Amino acid sequence: MREDTARTSIEIARRVLALHCVIVAAHGVSKEVITEWLQEERLWDALTPRELRFMSKQENPRKDFVRMTWFVESQVALLWAIEKLGHLPSLTTKCDTGPVVGAMPLMFNSTLPFIESASLRSLSVLHQEEEQLYDIRCHVNRPLRGGKAAPDKEVAFFRHYGLLWVVGYCGQSWDDITPDI
Repeated sequence: MREDTARTSIEIARRVLALHCVIVAAHGVSKEVITEWLQEERLWDALTPRELRFMSKQENPRKDFVRMTWFVESQVALLWAIEKLGHLPSLTTKCDTGPVVGAMPLMFNSTLPFIESASLRSLSVLHQEEEQLYDIRCHVNRPLRGGKAAPDKEVAFFRHYGLLWVVGYCGQSWDDITPDI
């Protein structure tokens, strides 16, 4: 098993930009136009093998579209990790995409200021949040007392997925993250 090696703010910023592009492609923005922009911004290599397959196909299975759109919850975790979002939204419902889009550079503009301004939260804070997400995922199916809303399973999964990558869980690549519980 490989050792955990946390990602840098630059790696996370590049990952969140690539992820954003795949998410907007899943929502219908032209893959060709996005591909051209990613290449101009020298971010094409930030796409993972799964994302490259998704972006290179004219037609993708519905399950691929659904999975790609769920990655917005991972995007939230990455944006928070590089201090582009002030806090993590509640796990009880899907995130409001307004703040997510607002934290991103405008599509088809330069990404350099976004990447250069990324500032990684302390590793202790990142590990603490990842451990809390793990604990929540372990107990997500238990009935809650006191009328509290239960976390959404998928939201918790994808947020945890993103933070596991940030902290470098077992040296795994983005496509290979295993959010065990």
